Amino acid sequence: MVAYNIVFAGETGVGKSSLINLLFDLEVSPTSNDILGVTEGRKRFIAVQESNVYRLWDTPGLNEGTQGTISTYQVMKELESLFKELDSVDGVHLLVFCFRFTKYFTTGLQRVFESVNASIPNIQVPIVAAVTHADEMRQTPENWWSGTESQRKQKGLIFGGYACVSTLEDEDYPPTPGRREKAKNDMWRLIMKHANPLLPLGSSPKEVNVLLFGQTGVGKSSVVNLIAGRNVAQVSPDAEGCTMSSTEYRFVVGAHHFRIWDTIGLEEPMVEMNTYFNAIMKALQLIRRVAAAGGINLLLFCMPGRRVTRTIQSNYRLFYEMLCEGKVPIGLVITYLEREKDMEDWWVRNSRPLYDYGIKSVGHACVTGLPDLQEKYALSRAAIYGLLTDCDRYGRYIMPRDSLLRRLVRNMEMFVMGGSLPKGEKLTQALMTRGGLKEEDARKLARCLEDSEHEPT
Repeated sequence: MVAYNIVFAGETGVGKSSLINLLFDLEVSPTSNDILGVTEGRKRFIAVQESNVYRLWDTPGLNEGTQGTISTYQVMKELESLFKELDSVDGVHLLVFCFRFTKYFTTGLQRVFESVNASIPNIQVPIVAAVTHADEMRQTPENWWSGTESQRKQKGLIFGGYACVSTLEDEDYPPTPGRREKAKNDMWRLIMKHANPLLPLGSSPKEVNVLLFGQTGVGKSSVVNLIAGRNVAQVSPDAEGCTMSSTEYRFVVGAHHFRIWDTIGLEEPMVEMNTYFNAIMKALQLIRRVAAAGGINLLLFCMPGRRVTRTIQSNYRLFYEMLCEGKVPIGLVITYLEREKDMEDWWVRNSRPLYDYGIKSVGHACVTGLPDLQEKYALSRAAIYGLLTDCDRYGRYIMPRDSLLRRLVRNMEMFVMGGSLPKGEKLTQALMTRGGLKEEDARKLARCLEDSEHEPT
């Protein structure tokens, strides 16, 4: 899933972090997963604006040595590393150069700008100016900007656009109703106007196929709505203890065409033989649908923010290890975290126990599905989009039908309590009536299933 990469750079202490908090209109913490990570010198924040995803990168400040905790050389190397990393993946769509309002453009500011520019490899990145402490201006931003044009040109400070903003609250002195909202809107207009486009002109949205799974009641439908930004998942299908009944949702978000299979997993760690056979049939239907769609980009495993049960472990193994052979990136979506003061705290406490239980992932999102909790819901949407953007760079995996079913029959026996598969003609008829296969295909698959019972594991 392509996302805008917006890099914030500038001198130490000019308010880059305050600008990012302004864009969210709340205090935010940096997000990190295992692919594009946060380092000591960089922080990443995920924002969703008008159905588009923005990665906001807060970088260490440059300084002449009086305030900076990292040397200018280290900062330049960090910036250069970030630009190269982003360019190799989705690209760098905009550089926001931040500096404090000033009457005179100094040589020091010029050097900071030159250092940032020197850190950009041979790529074309639009640069805009974010001027902080605009509350100190004694004239309109427009008059100040036009009046200092000759100074900027003399120093080589060339920008594609600008925004003069204050990060003060409305009630701060002097009290100014609407000040913060205006500043937030001005910054978003600047970013959206000048960022390079996500896709070339005339390109179609990128298709992203996601298999979302978990027990009934863990909040999968809420996660679908969270991604869509609206109610698209209304009713969950009945589970009745069987596996892989699924509902498909399609919607466009920004530059992406999503196909999400909301899939029910095992409801109990052990199932009856009839349930087991139903699972095989549902698996066949699911595999055919996924293959017709061109394969899967990502597995999303929904689990509640409670203790790890045997059912949770069984579902993880069924989908990740058995169905997808560990070849599809899997992300964890932890739901029902509305009672957490900071939802990410749950992951800090539980990531190690999950690993010990054998539940590994390339990323995670700690979320609530309650829209009434506006702040946490906004952070939840940002978290799920951050997870999707991180995992998008992998290719698709197509589940091989025959070999997968043979393996599935063998491996799923660990979930079965007694009984055996139907035999001979009964199995063929069951595959035709319940699996929707033609007679020739049903007989072929019946032989595969019967043979698999006698093969060594």
